[in-house]
Amino acid sequence: MLHNVHKDKDRHGYSLHIDTNTNQVNFTEHVLSNGLKVVLTPDNTIPSVAVNLCYHVGSKNESKNQRGYAHLFEHLMFEGSKNIAPGDYDRLSLQKGCENNAYTTEDKTNYYLLAPANELEFGLWLESDRMLEFSVTEESLRIQKGVVIEEKKQVFDNRPYGSVSIKLAPLLYKNNSYGWDTIGDVRDLKKATLNDIKEFYYRFYVPNNAVLTIAGDFDPAEALRLIKKYFGNIPEGKYSNNELRVGAEFIDQPLKGEVVKIVYDDVQLPGIFGAYKIPKENTDEFFAFDILTDILSTGESSRLYNELVYKKQLVSDVGCWVEGREYSSILQFYAILMPDVTIEEVQSEIDKIFDDAANGLVTQRELEKIKNRIETRHAYRVQTNLAKADMLSHYKTFYNDPGMINTNIERYNSITLDDMNRAADKYLKNAGRVILNYIPKPGSTVTENDSDLESDND
Repeated sequence: MLHNVHKDKDRHGYSLHIDTNTNQVNFTEHVLSNGLKVVLTPDNTIPSVAVNLCYHVGSKNESKNQRGYAHLFEHLMFEGSKNIAPGDYDRLSLQKGCENNAYTTEDKTNYYLLAPANELEFGLWLESDRMLEFSVTEESLRIQKGVVIEEKKQVFDNRPYGSVSIKLAPLLYKNNSYGWDTIGDVRDLKKATLNDIKEFYYRFYVPNNAVLTIAGDFDPAEALRLIKKYFGNIPEGKYSNNELRVGAEFIDQPLKGEVVKIVYDDVQLPGIFGAYKIPKENTDEFFAFDILTDILSTGESSRLYNELVYKKQLVSDVGCWVEGREYSSILQFYAILMPDVTIEEVQSEIDKIFDDAANGLVTQRELEKIKNRIETRHAYRVQTNLAKADMLSHYKTFYNDPGMINTNIERYNSITLDDMNRAADKYLKNAGRVILNYIPKPGSTVTENDSDLESDND
């Protein structure tokens, strides 16, 4: 898929423009009688095909005694199904020249496979078999519990600053299930029974709670025939789509004031990790923040990096970004301090840069630079089957509109300096936030749990 690029010279130099019309992703939508939603986007540029199956279930769909179930399922779904023995997903995929993987967020669980074009039927059979029937045993459940608990130790407990997301979540969200990380809680995982897991599976891992997207080199009519063959007879779940959604507790409340916690950890240098609550994904304010955080921290010429790393040499690394979610997003920032620099000094500098954004000191040139970068990044993403399938599944799952893959660039391009100023003024300036100050703990290699933070989700 080719795109046209041209350069216009203005008083700021050269501005890159991409003709988005040549990057339009064509697709068709279908719905099976059991409620499975299907998106097909053929493209014979490369002789491969991506199969993406997105279930509308993440950690936010867990109850307080189920923390970590959604992520545990990401592992369990590779542990065998009606016609596939444990371990055979990867073995069979490799035999067919395929790659497969999965990931879990607060809002969804996504399984994907990249296959040679002539192995589309294999990929559809593979995914349909584990949707058809839950075949996990007591032994495989025990093994995967251990795998997830070990993953938590390696990624979160024993890695410098690794506990940030676990400690931030309950302080940001006290009254709903965004208040815990997707990795979950070891206590809940250990207590989970096979019946508990089956109940979760039959509630959420059903056709009417899923979107199947195929992208790549295939014939649409044949693909739809195969989809009906392998998925058409899988029973619809017993819960309606409305019953599968979370409730009124996700009418989110703003943070009141600033919450600061000190975390003594096995780290060499102090670190600051903070977060603000911002509007949910697919709002104009979210798009404004997505651009603003790119302006502030993308690249070595960005405001945060240039000011704190290069000019003042206060930190070794610094950044900020947005994490889009279905009901409430967050803007996160961090800084790893240089030796003999105080947390107060660095936090003051970060606040000044955020205040500048709220006070209208971001320039039109900075805005256009990031818009061009976003447009370029999108142009390259839609040339890969995996990325296209992932985006189409996402937009269909959450907004019932896979066409957003083509229209979101215009949403970004419509954001003005005034939009960013208003968003920053409303949600960053004098707004509530959570800050974790990580302090090196002398003489110990074990991360100390912060009891105040741990207790929020007990």
